Amino acid sequence: MKTNNMKALEKTDDYKNWDKLIQHCEVLEGLTDFEREKAKHAFHFLREELGEEFLNEAFDKRHPICQYIINLAPWTRKWLTWFAEALKELRRQENYSSLLNRIKDESKFNEGLSVLEFAYKFSKAGFEVSIDPVIKISNREKIPDLMLIDKDTREKLFVEVSEVGKSRLVWNAFQTMQRIIDPLWSSVPFIHYCGQIHKILSQPHLEFIVKKIKEITEKVKEENSFQELVIEDVIEIGIAPEKDIQLLEKWAAERGLKVGEFSGPPFNVDEILRTKRAIEKEQRQLPREYPNVLIIRNNNLFFYIRDIRKLISELEEEVYEYQHLLISIIAGKYLGKREDIISMKDQHVFIKKTTIDSLVEQYIILLNKFCEHKIYPGTITKIYNAFKNY
Repeated sequence: MKTNNMKALEKTDDYKNWDKLIQHCEVLEGLTDFEREKAKHAFHFLREELGEEFLNEAFDKRHPICQYIINLAPWTRKWLTWFAEALKELRRQENYSSLLNRIKDESKFNEGLSVLEFAYKFSKAGFEVSIDPVIKISNREKIPDLMLIDKDTREKLFVEVSEVGKSRLVWNAFQTMQRIIDPLWSSVPFIHYCGQIHKILSQPHLEFIVKKIKEITEKVKEENSFQELVIEDVIEIGIAPEKDIQLLEKWAAERGLKVGEFSGPPFNVDEILRTKRAIEKEQRQLPREYPNVLIIRNNNLFFYIRDIRKLISELEEEVYEYQHLLISIIAGKYLGKREDIISMKDQHVFIKKTTIDSLVEQYIILLNKFCEHKIYPGTITKIYNAFKNY
């Protein structure tokens, strides 16, 4: 039997049709009436902004945004609503067309999406935003990702956004994790889950495990009951519908797990060192004549290092080396259970917040007390608020 989520989109071409996508919002389960209307408005805006033929071209070129289009889980429509709102917020900012071109380009989408995410936060927090500003560093032209101007103080800051690339070992672990959790993500929020994988899997073994997970995920939905997959030294995973959430919590507690989180596979990579190297490299893109904000995304740092205070202590020394760095922000995100935290260590802040359904964002905001540029406290507060509130 087909669910309501499937009735409106039965053919591949339906996903390339703006009208079909808009109509489907009416029957999508898991959204409130207000969220349905917002999703419909989002698709109307994206149609206008990206172009009538964008979807056809995107599917032909395997554009990364297609993964959000074809996934019919409610959280994807909430994400697309955010995506449209972010573009709308920035469309009047300087050099917006440069960002939009990156968003449309399948090879530059992820890079453009990161810049969009942070530019949106700064704009909402009260900064004028210029995208891809041209500046001179040691008589050479450089193009940081953003220039910010505080609307109240008129202070100017430059922002560089970067991502720590995955080592081959990390990539193999990521592929194992990604393939295993894909069947779970597509069913959120209709199911709850937790588990861990104990090692990086070979391709044939991974295919076998993914098939098993798909089978038990379907069984959970069909029978509306808790299911588990436990293979010694390989994987343990529990999946439950809403009515069996307490059973899943007890199952998780016996194994030292938390509902909404999936960990592993373990590997030995020094993510703190890799993050420090990224700070050292990327700060060179920023002008010494101005205070600067450096944003480094490294999801693996948060996945495998749990002692946040110790992590802050390690990273602050690298930030202190560069007197033109006002703030360095380490960012990460994952799909998991809601858990909002704001804590401080000295002048630094750790923020963990849930945004779209189960999308959890984490930020370590490292304020450089040795920065040679003096900034109004209100400007620094706006930077904090950009990550706390938006």
